[in-house]
Amino acid sequence: MVLTVQEYGAKIGKRSNCLTVKSSKGEKEISADKVKELHIYPACNISADAIQLCMEKDIWILFLDGYGNPKGEILPFSGGSSPIYKRNQILLARSRDGVEMVKGFLSKKIENRISQLEKILLETEDSDAVLYLSVRIKRMQESVEKIRDVQGTDMNQVRDTLQGIEGSSGRSYFECISFLMPDDMKFSQRQRAAQDVYNCVLNYLYGILYAKIKNLMYQCRLDPYIGVMHVDTYNKPTFVFDFIESQRIICEELAYEICHDRRITMKDMKPDSGGGLLFTDEGRKLLVSKFYETFKGKVVYRKKRITLERKIYMELLEVAEKIGEKKPDVLAAV
Repeated sequence: MVLTVQEYGAKIGKRSNCLTVKSSKGEKEISADKVKELHIYPACNISADAIQLCMEKDIWILFLDGYGNPKGEILPFSGGSSPIYKRNQILLARSRDGVEMVKGFLSKKIENRISQLEKILLETEDSDAVLYLSVRIKRMQESVEKIRDVQGTDMNQVRDTLQGIEGSSGRSYFECISFLMPDDMKFSQRQRAAQDVYNCVLNYLYGILYAKIKNLMYQCRLDPYIGVMHVDTYNKPTFVFDFIESQRIICEELAYEICHDRRITMKDMKPDSGGGLLFTDEGRKLLVSKFYETFKGKVVYRKKRITLERKIYMELLEVAEKIGEKKPDVLAAV
């Protein structure tokens, strides 16, 4: 289970083999054997004994801000990354393998979005929507072909080209999503500093997915901070940014469903002192619940029914295996 502690002033402690949560509502005791993740929001406290119990039970502790964005984590020691994996991951940005890997991530991202829009097309009888979506789907299909045609042996040679193609395709996709929304849920563009419900929902869901993928990367001996397409930046998990491109559809389909059906509206938002919007406790609970319902749901992968989380883990393992098998003839001087 995922244990979320978000009430102001809540305190997390340890009693025997259990985690205790004290708040204004009383005290709860949860067996550590039942907890897989512990999510802690601002103004909550956790004791050293509770942290140590989490480490002994391999419980991932995630700290989030008021928007649900991950700000830090605590993980048990796992022995560290293999040096050969780290070295080969660094070399990816200067190799054809790295370029092809990124092309695969971006192509899959656009193809996933096309599939979502095509499913919507099959269910609509609105002729205006059919025309609007069809034109933009065609543009997105052309973007996939353009990405596949890009050639290069160094990400520095093709980065701007790939990002330009992907950006153009993204605008077409979000134009379609806004067009399909009820009037009170439409938005002008994709925004990180959001003032509309859809972008706020999508940003929140992306934040959870970023954290999940980062944790899975550690399990697969991949370094989240050594990117290929996304340039390495201080304290930014750039390889998570690379890989998540092929997984964004998880959040995008969920955000569309939630907003199109008005499961969350402006009534579930409240203004932030910084000028943004925050979710109410009920709104946040709904988003977390829907995300994990999807994340733990079954999908077909390699002719087997497994959870979506397991599927992402297996895809990351495939990436790790390719990186581990890479045997460069020459290690470039630096």
